[in-house]
Amino acid sequence: MASTATGTAWEAAGWLKWALIALAITGACYLPTLGHQLVNWDDDPNITENPNLVRIDGESLRNIFDIDKGNVIGNYNPLPIFTFALEKWATGEFNTTLIHFDNLLLHLLTVFFVMRLLLHLGIGVGGAFIGALLFGIHPMRVESVAWATERKDVLFAVFFFAALMYYVRWIKTDDNGKRTQYYLIMVVFALLSCLSKVQAVTLPLSMLVIDYLYRRPINFKLIWEKIPFWGLSLIFGLINLYTLRQEGSTNDEVTNFNMVDRLCIGAYSFCVYIYKLFIPYPMSPLYPYPKPLPIWVYLSPILFFAIWGGVYMLWKKDRRMWIFGMLFFFFNVMFLLQVLGAGQGFLADRFTYVPYFGFFAIAAWLYDQYTSDNPKLRSNLNIVAGIVFAIHAVWTVKQVGIWKDGGTLWTHVMKFESDKNSLPYWNRGQFLRSQSKYDLALQDYTKAITIEPKNPELRNSRGKTYFDMAMGGKFKDKALEFTQKAIADFDDGLAQPNIKPKSKAEMLINRGAAHASQGRFEQGLADLNEGIKVQPENKNGYLNRSLVYFNLRQYDKAIDDYSMYLKFDPYMANIWYERGMLRRSLNRSQEALEDLNRALQLDPNLGIAYMERARAQAQLGNKAAATQDYQRAAQFGLKPEAFDQQLMAK
Repeated sequence: MASTATGTAWEAAGWLKWALIALAITGACYLPTLGHQLVNWDDDPNITENPNLVRIDGESLRNIFDIDKGNVIGNYNPLPIFTFALEKWATGEFNTTLIHFDNLLLHLLTVFFVMRLLLHLGIGVGGAFIGALLFGIHPMRVESVAWATERKDVLFAVFFFAALMYYVRWIKTDDNGKRTQYYLIMVVFALLSCLSKVQAVTLPLSMLVIDYLYRRPINFKLIWEKIPFWGLSLIFGLINLYTLRQEGSTNDEVTNFNMVDRLCIGAYSFCVYIYKLFIPYPMSPLYPYPKPLPIWVYLSPILFFAIWGGVYMLWKKDRRMWIFGMLFFFFNVMFLLQVLGAGQGFLADRFTYVPYFGFFAIAAWLYDQYTSDNPKLRSNLNIVAGIVFAIHAVWTVKQVGIWKDGGTLWTHVMKFESDKNSLPYWNRGQFLRSQSKYDLALQDYTKAITIEPKNPELRNSRGKTYFDMAMGGKFKDKALEFTQKAIADFDDGLAQPNIKPKSKAEMLINRGAAHASQGRFEQGLADLNEGIKVQPENKNGYLNRSLVYFNLRQYDKAIDDYSMYLKFDPYMANIWYERGMLRRSLNRSQEALEDLNRALQLDPNLGIAYMERARAQAQLGNKAAATQDYQRAAQFGLKPEAFDQQLMAK
């Protein structure tokens, strides 16, 4: 195809205008996400609580790509985490508008490459526009775009579809130089895609489906020419199996389904995803396993095999595009059907983000086939398409709204779960507690406990809320009452037989802090010691115990606990200050000076650290340096005391 002013050797003239229209419509539907916050559904471990994003430096960037230190909840997807690091480095904080803007930008880039891939596959501009816009605004896209954590979806998809686009070029090009160039580009995109999400391991299978569409003979050569892509898929597949096993995510401890159950769940999930292509309802971030499994799950294999029977008939009739679309969908969803998986849910809207391209390609091809020589039919189909797109746009905008924050998200889940599941009430309670809406949080925690009274996590969360209320200063007249209620919840949680070690440790540490807050230091110390023994890596245990030791005037032990805390979280300026202050008070001035220097390096606005460093400098006889630090402390409103005058007079 000859190039024109608006076309290329691969895309027909006029394609760019329609691509921009598809992008504009898609962008308009997702524009509300720019005002959204993060949600308490994996956004905390991936972003706000990710230890590799606390401070952006060379060490943290290396840790992001480290298999053991960089995986999050068992998932090794370092490239999305790296992009969060870049955002924080650029703005100095987690800017939610920037995070959601970048998610949207990546989605738009994916739509752009989807349209170009359709054009490369020989589909006309009109059909490619239909397919691209379906990909852009189908309601099942929302979870992948509006959820910050799912940066990995939109990021891996950009490179995935770009690689497939260049694969089509590679197939169609005879120039060996360009073929080498395209091949190297594909390998780079494949690597970037795998670094974004393990789902990218299906790339070579998707390439085989394109081979089928182009009638390339299915033989060993097709397998051999894709060796680098098979290699990347194997490597990243094994890496993620390792990290998931380390996290314990491959253990089916939640459901304990047998293999027959699992196969039926896989068939059922497959059928549900096809159903939701046409009627995307219900849509929820959580689809918990029903117990026991309903009868239609066990009947779903009948529909599953019926569908593939229809595919076989299409294959016999050589309906290539139909087979292409169906195989593309299956190859890209088959590892996500939870046949070998475990966890809280067996479906996820985001799992369809790339797989649905197969069906959208069929729709694009059908439009192209039936309208190219039939203006009247084209006019009628345009009306139908307009109605479908209008419905999708409204539906998508509405679905985008539920991701505004943790409160809207879990309120939406409650519409479907009602009183069957404690998780949405617990999660909304967590959100409300983070907003200091304690009364509302307590209502949700209590509701969750009513649904699942033997879940120790729920007692722990409600106990922490009571303790927050007791220590916050807002309810001074009820501080004792709330502390007692907190301890009662911790007692009840610790009494549950199904408590896991991590939860047990956290509750012991929380109960220890509650006892200590009432002056029962020995009782609190006993709980804290036990909690740290159960979970030696619990940094809050060391922090709370250091406060108890401080109150017991066992300063050396308090310093030791500060040191343990800093091993787990070396970027807390206040802890460096606290240890430096204690060391200075024990006349360990040089060690104190090192701690206080580190505190001010991490937080140059920590005024009290200047005051304490001035005292350390004075004790060391560095009067000029001490004078400078006293002056800096004064800039923060801190004035020297009589003690300071005595230090400077020595």
